[in-house]
Amino acid sequence: MRSKKNVGVVVVLILTAITFGGWLSTTVGLTGQDYYASVRKNIGLFGRVFEEVTQRYVEPIDPDKFMHAGINGMLDALDPYTVLIEKEGKTELNIMTRGAYGGVGMRIGMRNGWPTVVEPPFEDTPAMRAGIREGDQIIEVDGVSTKGLSISETAARLRGPKGTPVTIKIRRPGVPEPLEFRLIRDEIHPKDVSYAGIVRDGVGLIKLTRFSRNAGKEVREAVNELRNQGARAIILDLRNNPGGMLEAAVEVAENFVPKGQLIVSTRGRIKEAQQEFRSKRSPSWPDGPLAVLVNGYSASASEIVSGCIQDLDRGVIVGEPTYGKGLVQTVVPISRDAAVKITTAKYYIPSGRLIQKPEVFRREQEVLLNKTFENDSAKVYHTLHGREVRGGGGITPDVIVKADSLNALEIALLMKSMLFNFAVEYSTKHPNLPRDFQVDDALIAEFRDFLKKNKFDYKVEGEDAYEDFKKEAKRAGFLASLEPGLKTIDERLKEVKEREFQDSIDFIRQALQREIAAKLWGTKAAVEATFDDDKQLQKAVEIVTSPDQYTAILSGEVKQSSSEN
Repeated sequence: MRSKKNVGVVVVLILTAITFGGWLSTTVGLTGQDYYASVRKNIGLFGRVFEEVTQRYVEPIDPDKFMHAGINGMLDALDPYTVLIEKEGKTELNIMTRGAYGGVGMRIGMRNGWPTVVEPPFEDTPAMRAGIREGDQIIEVDGVSTKGLSISETAARLRGPKGTPVTIKIRRPGVPEPLEFRLIRDEIHPKDVSYAGIVRDGVGLIKLTRFSRNAGKEVREAVNELRNQGARAIILDLRNNPGGMLEAAVEVAENFVPKGQLIVSTRGRIKEAQQEFRSKRSPSWPDGPLAVLVNGYSASASEIVSGCIQDLDRGVIVGEPTYGKGLVQTVVPISRDAAVKITTAKYYIPSGRLIQKPEVFRREQEVLLNKTFENDSAKVYHTLHGREVRGGGGITPDVIVKADSLNALEIALLMKSMLFNFAVEYSTKHPNLPRDFQVDDALIAEFRDFLKKNKFDYKVEGEDAYEDFKKEAKRAGFLASLEPGLKTIDERLKEVKEREFQDSIDFIRQALQREIAAKLWGTKAAVEATFDDDKQLQKAVEIVTSPDQYTAILSGEVKQSSSEN
């Protein structure tokens, strides 16, 4: 029966993971009991429960889904990063490790219920050569509607072996009929460095969006390019970078730290998890002024690089505290289409600090035999030149600069893609807009008309409760008697929203400048449109162009500071 087949599969997979992971030999001695016998007993128990329930339950059960629920339930008892990877997830992992994939060369996201091209297609790819644009809605792939498909499902249909064809039908704003493209897939090499250029005063900026196989090489090339452009200082932007490969983090750090220097170490239960990673090559930017930008979405490999640079007093970290993800995952293949990603070690940066925040381990207390958790929050560590740095996970910048928080209007504009959608429409109408255009009052008025035409609305704090009150009053039969007072409240709400729009006018101007620039001239123009309004970037520029300030921070003369500039 099918259920028996699944029982056999799960037993084989668990035993394979145990045997080839080198796990069994290290656990028996730790517990002082026959660990293997306990594992074997519980594999049998798991399989027997699965078999009996699938055969006897009052309603038929899908064995595959039921098995996945059991596997995911086990893994959920551990940390958030130990997961089963299947199909599309495995494809994404292969892209990260290979640095390439077969496809057409565009990044898509969900907009208005349809998969949409959210960035200009990658250079010299089938999508770019065909003239596909940012904002194009993908409505069909090989004759199959994408309505209701997830982004990963659409991406899977777009990808395929190099040289194979794929037919895409798109809907483009301003064009009455759908457009059809027949593309021949190619090997696509996504760029990890999304921007490299001069900000001002000889300060170069490298924006790194992830850590795949080519990250270190791309950063090295960017450094050399900026040096040729006259860069005297460099800012490495790791904000919103969720990380990636450990090896890529080491190779990125190698560009800035001395050869032979410890960058990161890993520690775990098995022998293979005890490793040190040192720089194997001479740095491309050995001693010039360096700043690293981070925020709460900088994680994993981003924290290895920024933490290493901080611990070695090689550069100044600017921005907001990082995420605190310092666990190492090992990917164990279990079938042609699936693998299990298992947390096998923890990251430690040169001062000895653990990157991982301790909170993640609290969920494990019911299943782990050893219930003592490493928490170095109270410990003080020291950088290479003696500066004090704290444990507790994550990287706390040397200079904290908080980004502006968003109000309800700004959040709604982003979540409902109003800024993106308007920019697509506006750029279609104004293809010859000059590069130095300004978001003036006339453009703001046009944006407001766009919001009205699209019936954009949002709720301020307390409005949900007000709507619930009106529903209850209508149900109870006394809504009509409240109409005069409710009308006054409605008018006040309109006034509040108008005031919030005016309060958000700088945010709206900046966002429209960035979005329109992206649609007309690409990612580089979009990044450059943010320079003047980016407080964290401007602070980093100030620091690396002021030798006294830069030296004072790295020597410890200036303690960790905050800035609202």
